[in-house]
Amino acid sequence: MSFRFPTAADFQDAYRKETTDPLLVAERALQAARRLDHMEPAMRTFIALDEADVRRQAEASAKRWRAREPLSPLDGVPVAVKDEYDVVGYPTTCGTKFLGKTPATVDALAVARLRGAGAIIFGKTNMHELGMQPSGVNPWHGTARNPYDPARDTGGSSSGSGACVGMGLTPIALGNDGGGSIRVPASHNGVVGIKGTFGRVPTEGVPLLCWSLEHSGPLGGSVADVVTAFGVITGEALALPELPKTLRIGMCDRWWGWADGEVAAIARAAVERIVGGQLVDIELPHIELSLPVGAATFTVEGAAAMDAAIEAGEPMSPSTRIAFEMARGMGAVAYVKAQRARALIVRDFERAWDDVDVIVTPTTAITAPPYPDDAHAHGELDENKINKSVTFTFASNLTGMPAASVPCGYDAHGMPVGLQVIAPWGEDLRALAVAAAVEHVTHRHKPKIWCSPL
Repeated sequence: MSFRFPTAADFQDAYRKETTDPLLVAERALQAARRLDHMEPAMRTFIALDEADVRRQAEASAKRWRAREPLSPLDGVPVAVKDEYDVVGYPTTCGTKFLGKTPATVDALAVARLRGAGAIIFGKTNMHELGMQPSGVNPWHGTARNPYDPARDTGGSSSGSGACVGMGLTPIALGNDGGGSIRVPASHNGVVGIKGTFGRVPTEGVPLLCWSLEHSGPLGGSVADVVTAFGVITGEALALPELPKTLRIGMCDRWWGWADGEVAAIARAAVERIVGGQLVDIELPHIELSLPVGAATFTVEGAAAMDAAIEAGEPMSPSTRIAFEMARGMGAVAYVKAQRARALIVRDFERAWDDVDVIVTPTTAITAPPYPDDAHAHGELDENKINKSVTFTFASNLTGMPAASVPCGYDAHGMPVGLQVIAPWGEDLRALAVAAAVEHVTHRHKPKIWCSPL
């Protein structure tokens, strides 16, 4: 029997029926968060969590529900926020030791919109240092742990957000994605996430590391919750469209060949279960460039953003500093060539849309790998692991096209496999509608670590 992740609608229904209220939910969630950090190993889902602030928000929401005047379907629903967004009263560390010396005084626009909808802003989630790797390792704030197996990686860089939703602590969390940092943790933690069309989700109040690649967006336990959160943070009234009776699903065999065999088999089986799906072979002639071009663009833009901190010798883990120093050694000619190759990748995708409605891949080439024992104190720089994590995700950051990750099965170790659904510019809801079709035919498993406040 498929496990069902509680949704924001379940919270709303419970509040309406008065079987619980936002104060009780908040208290249960706070108790669970404390318990998680006393586990062995500690789950390290949060960098900061202001319990008094959470209770104040919950009390205000409870009053609105008692008056039968909720602000939105998210009123009283806990939403966790990656520590890359400004949230009033919290420092914004971006996973570092040296940033966030003073608390933010203004919410990031996406956070402000959630707060305006009555959502309970539930702390700042852990992340990889400066979002530099698709990993949950963080020497400064502790390693985030996967709810399906705490010995394994959460993926990153939105590690705490993925784990928080994956363990049911909050049904929704905010992440940021410069090369896969929403979709990788969504895949590894068995939840849904979307990187929308470039610029559709506001990034005001988010200190961007990679200005031309980075997207903000939600993760959720269900497609329905991601749609709800996406509508609130974009300020749009959204509903999933009906899919065509014959849905043309593009698959590039050469690209799929980069996935581990078990992952590819599970993902393909999910695609074949989509009702009305017609598989179409497509060619993406320059797809092999997406990984090196993405890495070059990501690290050079990141090094430029952190130039003053690097020059000042601010504390960084060895793996992050090495990545920046390598990027600073890249010449201008090489960088320009990478951007010319980026244009070729964009052109290939634009041509593919003549023949297909969506393009699908596994979200990651591997399921969540075990953490190496020596990574927790100093970080890790494992090129093969990085490549296996983002080999399918970087292309959508380079093109700016929307891409969603949805759970589609589990490997022999019980670890989740994600399916990535890519759509043309502006067709974010098409990607989510296909994700909903996959969700409908996928049996979900309950994580080992589960702590829903409902």
